[in-house]
Amino acid sequence: MTTGKPKVLIVLTSSKHGWYLPELAHPYEILAPHTDITMASHLGGEAPLDEKSVEAFKNDEICARFVRENQKVWKNTEKLEDLVPRAKEFDVLFYVGGYGPTFDVTDSEATVAFVEQFYHSKKIISGICHGAAVLAHRTIPGTDKSILEGHRVTGISNKEVDMLASGIEEPFSVESDLSKAGGKYEKAAEPFSGHVVVSKDSEGRAFITGQNPASAVGIGKAIYEELFKKPYQG
Repeated sequence: MTTGKPKVLIVLTSSKHGWYLPELAHPYEILAPHTDITMASHLGGEAPLDEKSVEAFKNDEICARFVRENQKVWKNTEKLEDLVPRAKEFDVLFYVGGYGPTFDVTDSEATVAFVEQFYHSKKIISGICHGAAVLAHRTIPGTDKSILEGHRVTGISNKEVDMLASGIEEPFSVESDLSKAGGKYEKAAEPFSGHVVVSKDSEGRAFITGQNPASAVGIGKAIYEELFKKPYQG
């Protein structure tokens, strides 16, 4: 059955390092009433939630309610690879952050296929925090030119990673690799402050990125506004 609503594909990690609660809960709260959301992860099934993020945001009403009422959202995800043949159905591709995504899904073969199709179709590609790495290593199909060349972009900063001192040895630096790819990397004036970037090219492609958990509401609104071409009213 189709509702006629735009379709959003939200992608989570399957890594043991997990995804970060507010980076899904807040955009989901904004987008769910207005779109059809499909949840995917690298392996399908339950996508590990970073329990430290649950504790850190236990006093955030939206996050707490999301954990209470929406566990099926992340415990019964589709396998991203299985959705590649249906890529044309979706209008938005959104990668949630946390420590996990750079270990599996941001550079998976399925992600490469999705980004290639979305680039050709000029659809919205987005990611928050570590999820913004989905754009770091992609090239324009048929060339060796980065899709980020000339685009403004953000993602978790090196300083924020250092300050968090998680002890996790990450595969690469999100900030550094976004910059190396030719992206014009931006960040908030202060660590852990919200910062969202909407960058469009001359053909209308939109890359929407958020720096960190504080950007979660902002990226949800930015996706809504780019998708519906009107201000978000709540």
